Amino acid sequence: MPKILVVDDEPDVVKLVEFRMQKEGFEVLTAGDGRTGLGILETEKPDLIILDIMMPLMDGMEVLRQIRAHRASARVPVIMLTAKTASVTVDEARQLWVSDYVMKPFDPEKLVAKVKKALKLPA
Repeated sequence: MPKILVVDDEPDVVKLVEFRMQKEGFEVLTAGDGRTGLGILETEKPDLIILDIMMPLMDGMEVLRQIRAHRASARVPVIMLTAKTASVTVDEARQLWVSDYVMKPFDPEKLVAKVKKALKLPA
């Protein structure tokens, strides 16, 4: 099964997403901040990234810019999982080819469906 990287500074969110994705059979890697997430991205080559926007050290939009700037990661699907709802933020994320945008609080089942869709897996 595909490998998913979850980058979020909220431990409860990370645990919930990790549990739900593992239940679906995905391998899950986690990071509590953007810099750590980028380091894992370089070494582990995940198939999809679930990324928060508001994080310490480096916010999710900067992480997304760096993901898209590197040839090795430019095509990796990214799902933004965030409480940030400003339309400017959503538009900026879409311009950086984000696969989907999920608002917190979220339904874990819907997130699974969006992950499968982004990976082109049967629902």
